[in-house]
Amino acid sequence: MEWYSLPVKEISSVAGTDFISGLSESEARKRAKEYGLNEIPRPRPFTRLQTLISQFQSPLILILVGAGFVTVYLRDFSDTAIIAATVAINVAFGYFQERKTSNILEALYRVVQAKALVKRDGGEKEISQEAIVPGDVVILKAGAKAPADGRLIYANDLKINESALTGEWLPVDKDTRPARPDSPVA
Repeated sequence: MEWYSLPVKEISSVAGTDFISGLSESEARKRAKEYGLNEIPRPRPFTRLQTLISQFQSPLILILVGAGFVTVYLRDFSDTAIIAATVAINVAFGYFQERKTSNILEALYRVVQAKALVKRDGGEKEISQEAIVPGDVVILKAGAKAPADGRLIYANDLKINESALTGEWLPVDKDTRPARPDSPVA
């Protein structure tokens, strides 16, 4: 039987967690080593060479390069020079814009770290969402984002906005009832 189909009373023993005090810091560190970080793997950013090469994959640039070869074949070197300059300007502009955007996104990722409120050692503690481990008791307050998959152990008139997952714009009622064992979990 899966954890999502268990009654709340059984979750504590299966997860090895006390709902009142949460995990201890030492247990959280042990689980972090065992399970790793709570994060979605990010693709590696393009290298500078990959970014430069990607500029030549634009249909406009490919058409201009093709036109440049035609003008060379026709020995119209003034048009070839104009086309080559246009390609160089477009590639340089695209390359620098893409590198600048990539650097900004990387800096934003480092600065904007999502936080989560969990119970640890009997108290509430704010941690980065990457530090959540299986068995953590996560506290959701009004307006908070759910920082990880989890099982509700207590809810009072809880409504969740699932529009990012389902496209449905109306909030969905949530409660602590277990899911059916044959429910698809996605």
